[in-house]
This record gives sequence, C-alpha cells and structure tokens, in this order.
Amino acid sequence: MTYLRAGHIPHLTWEVAATQLRLEQTPIYQMTLPSLVTQAKIIEKFGKGAPKFCGIPASSAIHLTPFDPLGKLPGGYNDSKSVAIWTPNGKVSLDVKTWRSIINSFGCESFETLVDYDTPRDAGQKKLLKAVERTRTFHEQLFQQDEKVKGERIVTLGGGFSKYHRRKCAMEVGLAEETSAYSVEFREFSEGKEVDEKEIVELLEETFSPLPPTKLRYIAGPFNPKTILFLIKNGIDLFDSSFPVKLADEGHAFCLADDYPTSSNFEIVDFNNQKFADDFTTPFAGCECYTCKKYTKGYLQHLLNTHELLASILLVIHNITEYDRMFKLIRKSLENSEGI
Repeated sequence: MTYLRAGHIPHLTWEVAATQLRLEQTPIYQMTLPSLVTQAKIIEKFGKGAPKFCGIPASSAIHLTPFDPLGKLPGGYNDSKSVAIWTPNGKVSLDVKTWRSIINSFGCESFETLVDYDTPRDAGQKKLLKAVERTRTFHEQLFQQDEKVKGERIVTLGGGFSKYHRRKCAMEVGLAEETSAYSVEFREFSEGKEVDEKEIVELLEETFSPLPPTKLRYIAGPFNPKTILFLIKNGIDLFDSSFPVKLADEGHAFCLADDYPTSSNFEIVDFNNQKFADDFTTPFAGCECYTCKKYTKGYLQHLLNTHELLASILLVIHNITEYDRMFKLIRKSLENSEGI
C-alpha cells in the first residue's frame, strides 16, 4: 500500500505523483488518521468522503487505518473506552463511536479495527490480558447489532510479545464473521528496533494457526527489504510504503542488490554526507526513476545542506519507485516458482 500523510504521499502533490511517480503496481492508498483526525468533522460535513476532500485520484482503492506507521505511540494512554493516537498537536483519544463515525464519513474501501497496542516487552500477564480484552470489546462495540459500518473489515490482532496472548487475541476477534483480512500489530519489530527472527516466527505461528489460511495478512510499518523477504516467507501478504518515506525524511535513499531477491542485500546512502558535494554522477546507476535520470548525488547533497523542500520530493520519488520495483521482483520470483 502507498502510505499517505494528511491525505497525500508525503512531500508530493498529486500532480507530481501522477506525472513523476511511475509505479508498476496500481496503488492501494493507506490513509492514516492522525494527520486528518482534526478535520474529521469538516470531512463529515463535506459529505463526499475523505478521498475527494484530499484530492486523491478518482476510483482509487483507499484503506483507512487509525494509526500512522511512522508516528509515535507511547504507552500508558489507552483505557477501557479508547486508544490514544498522536497528532502534531498532541494526543487524541479515539473511542469506538468516534471511529465508527469516521469510517462511515470518510468512505474508504476498507478499514482496520481498533487494537490496544500498549503491550511492551516487559508487560505483565495482567496488562496483556487487559489489552486482549479491550481489543475484543472494541471489536464487539464497533459491530454492534443495527450499527452500520461501511467498507471491508480488516481485523487487527494484538497480543504483544506473548505467544499465548497472540493466540488468544486471534481466537477472540479473528474468527468473527465478515472478516476480510487480518492486520498484525507489530510496531515493536519495525525498522530501527532489535529483531529476533525466531521470536517473530513463533508469534506469527501462534497468531495465524487458529485462523483461516486463505485470508489476506497485512503488517503496517517501515520494514527494510531484508525484513520484507523474511515476513513474506512467514506468510505476510501486504505491506505499506512507510519505509521509503522514513528514509527520505532522514535524507537517505536505498538501492536493491543486483541479485535481489535471491539475496536480501540492499544499500542505504546518506546524502547528507559532505563527501557527495562534488559528485556529479547519477544517484543510482541503472535506476529509471525521475530523480536518478535528472539529478546528481552532488545536487541532492546541496538540497539537503540548504534545507530545500525539493530534496525530500526527489528522495521520496526514488525510494518509492525502488520499493515498488522490489515487490515486482518478489512477485516475479514467486510466479516463476523460484521461491524467495
């Protein structure tokens, strides 16, 4: 899915996205609530849905998520009636009634259910049980009898680092009728955090073993190309493009190894580095994106050094293009029965 912030691909206008971001895959746009929640009443009054309000291209597939995969989610703020989401202006408590209203007024094709995500590694049994119970209650309240909720249901599964509570959560909310797909709350395993692959395998096995194997499985968050391959091998089908945006926000760009996905290697280049100041070569040889065809490493370094907005625009274009190419290579490998 293509990650959106404030209803746009970060740093790009829709015109630039349409003309310069040439993706192989037809986009599914991931609309994140925190950057739009303060406009929720205005969007409701607008009456034509959030996609039209934000100027998203007509006939696009839009998925609505209550969380921003690149946003902060500090612990200690959820309660029995709501979960905390964080906006540029601070905390907003999102209860089930408000979430249902937003889902219906935003008019997206699919949406996620609420989950109590406050389950850090050091969480005790009582806290974990309470989180699972809250997640189940949020789910039940959202789909109360006679309450209409528009769109396909993507049920979010939590449980933290506990295999028992992962399985318990899956059984209590994942087997509900009319579930279209599953979203796994995995923010503690995203880019920049220490990852234990054996632990991830065990948690995913406990999560999905009680559930129908044919439903789509989705994990939001910034995951690098190596982790993406690992998660696909362990049954995950759908991701978002928050990783390339995160890199661009940091002044970084990435490039896959020539033998990806036979190997999981990739390179990250920091264009903040002064060593690129007099480098007039293309950012990545062989890349066909707008950035690599039109600009140089030295120009990117100059833009970052002078804090020009164009730097983020060019880096987002390259990074999302390369991320899109990554999934094309993975799909091709699977279609050719080569495996990954």
